[in-house]
Amino acid sequence: MRKHWQEPFLWIHAAGILVFPLWIGLTVIGLATGDPLFPVGVEQALVAVAGIVPIFVMQWRKPFNIFSLLVVSIAPDDLTPEQRRILAAFLSPEQKILTVLAAILMLEVCERLYDFAPLFAPLTPSHGTRIAGLVMAALGFWGANLFLQIPVSVARVLLLSEPELAQIEPIPTHQIESQFSVVGSQRTQLLQRLLSWLPLPSQEPEVALAESGSASSVPTHSTPSHPESTAPPETASETPVDPA
Repeated sequence: MRKHWQEPFLWIHAAGILVFPLWIGLTVIGLATGDPLFPVGVEQALVAVAGIVPIFVMQWRKPFNIFSLLVVSIAPDDLTPEQRRILAAFLSPEQKILTVLAAILMLEVCERLYDFAPLFAPLTPSHGTRIAGLVMAALGFWGANLFLQIPVSVARVLLLSEPELAQIEPIPTHQIESQFSVVGSQRTQLLQRLLSWLPLPSQEPEVALAESGSASSVPTHSTPSHPESTAPPETASETPVDPA
């Protein structure tokens, strides 16, 4: 197992892709609500711009700081060099390319969702207005972009090999807030309590064997046993000499 795979924040944000279909569903319900109010191209553009542009700009200029959960984040001074190296990996040109590709994909998704939206009209509120539907669709598409862009960028970091990650210089602590979008208050102790409930990956067999080998190689001092009594050495028996 790669060392950075033991970082729980990477897996937490990669798992965000699981809620991507829920946001897509919200988008479809919004597009299916009410009768069209504007031309097709205008409504598609409104939803696409509201959903894609904010997340694209964030990931392009100041990527999301993955060392945060909901409304709390780890303070920059409390990040380890390995964690700051992981953060620096999100600033690579490859990440920007993935950001562009994900945005282009979501443009195509928006067009397809608009075409299929009438099929979901029975699931919409009976008295829903088109304006409310477009707002719902924009919100859903914003969430869909957020939970696609971040997992995609995290997946690329997870696929890095250990030598590739080791070549990246850790980002300086004072540059984190200017280079990354930090969400929520910085409460490291609260995050540590939350992460303590997560199962940590087990050690690799090689590491466990190395540790057991090092433990067994520690010299032990044994005290020599002293017998309670020691038998004296045998002496040659003297033979009596007969007097002449």
